[in-house]
This record gives sequence, structure tokens and C-alpha cells, in this order.
Amino acid sequence: MLRRTFAGACAVGTMLALAGVVPAAVAADFPDGSKPIRIIVATGVGSGSDLTARQIVAELLKEWKSPIVVENKTGAGGVIGTDFVAKAAPDGYTLLATYAQHYTNQLVMRTQYDAVKDFEPIARIANSALVISVATNSPYKTLKELVEAARKKPGIITYGSSGNGTTSHMAAALFISMAGIKLNHVPYKAPGQVAFDAAAGQIDVSFNGMSSVLSLIKGGRLRPLAVTTARRSQSLPDVPTVAELGYPGYEAASPIWIFAPRGTPQPIVKKLSDAVTRAAKTPAFGELCLHQGLEVDIQDAATAKAAGPGELEKWRKLTGVAGVKAE
Repeated sequence: MLRRTFAGACAVGTMLALAGVVPAAVAADFPDGSKPIRIIVATGVGSGSDLTARQIVAELLKEWKSPIVVENKTGAGGVIGTDFVAKAAPDGYTLLATYAQHYTNQLVMRTQYDAVKDFEPIARIANSALVISVATNSPYKTLKELVEAARKKPGIITYGSSGNGTTSHMAAALFISMAGIKLNHVPYKAPGQVAFDAAAGQIDVSFNGMSSVLSLIKGGRLRPLAVTTARRSQSLPDVPTVAELGYPGYEAASPIWIFAPRGTPQPIVKKLSDAVTRAAKTPAFGELCLHQGLEVDIQDAATAKAAGPGELEKWRKLTGVAGVKAE
């Protein structure tokens, strides 16, 4: 009888583990120091998701003795790093730090993963405004002047984005639609090149992430016309929002999240979420965001998970506005 009871208990334990229902004691031992926690960044070194991930790691190392490392796995607009994490063991030791491309990529490419179903959100930690900017010697001093010029010469004024189907492309497409104008899209592969070419006058307008243009704006090479967030950016408090300038309801920004693979036990998800959100509330993290043109924007695991389907649907609508189809 004892043997049968023991075997039955083992079978139940195995079933619970397979189902992702793990006792809280397992989370209490996490991380156990047996292997490092790896945060995979789907974008390059120096990007907003990279810098924020590294600051989060610096804070986590103060409370956990286990090694924690950041690895950049770039390529295909973030798909390579994202796919790597989707296929990783769901044990809490492999995480993903990424932008809104997490949701948009499957709408413009044939990815092997589902942005909502194949991941467990750990936390949303920051938000990146996009900036509409022009060279300082541009004839367009305001957004109104840009729109008026575009109406006089439709399709002639050029704008650069980070590429077809990227958040900057969709933000531009939404503005173009609301303003009722036509601009000539020039897609790039790197956001930094968009900013430099706009500053040099190679393109007329840059739609770009704050972190890519902030130094050029402060250096006097780019003139910001508007930011795309609902509220003004703490990094450029004197620059109005697009909505303020006559386009109520306009908003397009790129949050930064940390995800784990689907099936990661919920006690571990919660422990990670609690630690990451604490790290994102520190003065050091806030200072980093201020200097990088980011806004601290925190959601815990439960809130981010509940918001996931809506986030995907929001970008699906913008994809439609931009006229981008999956390739």
C-alpha cells in the first residue's frame, strides 16, 4: 500500500510539473546558482532594450548571487533572438528583452512563434517615444509647415524609417493617414542611419526612436517637430506631442518588455517579475531612462500578460494603415 501511494504521489508530481504547476518552494530556490540567467536582447548593443536590460541586471546582481548575463542575438528585425527564447527551456534561466517588434514582426514576417501564446511576460519596464525630426537647416520649422508643404507637393517630401513594417514606419503611416498627406517612404535597415541621413539632408524627415536622435538633437544637428507619445517626453519637455498639434488621439510608442518562454512555472514568473519591477523603480534605472530618452513605464507580469492580446491587435491595425503584408 505504501509503495502504491508513493508511486501515485510521484505520478501526480510529474503531471503537475509538466502542466507548469510548481510548488512555491521551487521558486524559493530560484535562481539556484547552477547556471547563469541569460537575458537575450533581440536588438544591438546600445539600443534601448539593451541598455535597460543591462541596468536591470546590475540591480538584480545586488540581490541574487547567481550569475546573470546579457547576450545580443540580432538579425531579421529581432526575430532571431525572439525565436531563440521561444525555443528555450521554460525554467526561468533564459529571458528576452525586446521592443514592440516583438508584436509587429509576426504581422510582417512569417515567424515560427506567436508573440502572445509562446511567451510569458515578466514585466514591461520602459517606453520609447518616437520623434519626428528634420535637419536644423530644413525649411520646415514646425509640423504644420511640414504638412502644408506636403499638401502642395504630394509624394515629393521623403521620410526615413527603420524599415518596412517597423514601429517607426507604422507611426509615420498613422500620421500620414491622419494628416491626409503623401510622403515618400525611404526604408532603412538601421535607425541610426536614418537619423544621420536626416541630419545631413539626405532625406527630409526622420521618424525615429528617441534614443537614436537625442544626441543629434542636443548637438544641434536635428530639429524635433513632435513626439509621438500621448504625453511630452521628459527628455524633450519643450517638444509638443503630435496630438497637441492638431491630431487628437494620435499615439505611437515602443515599449520595452522582458519575456520568458511559454510554460515557465508561474511561481518563477512572479519571482522574476517582482525582482525586475523593483529594479525598474530604482533611481539608477530612472536616471538611465532620462539620459536615453526613455520613460520608465512599469507593468508587472499579470498586467503585461492581460495587455498582450490588445497590444498585438493595436499593431495589427497600424500594420493595416501602413499597408504592410506578411512576407
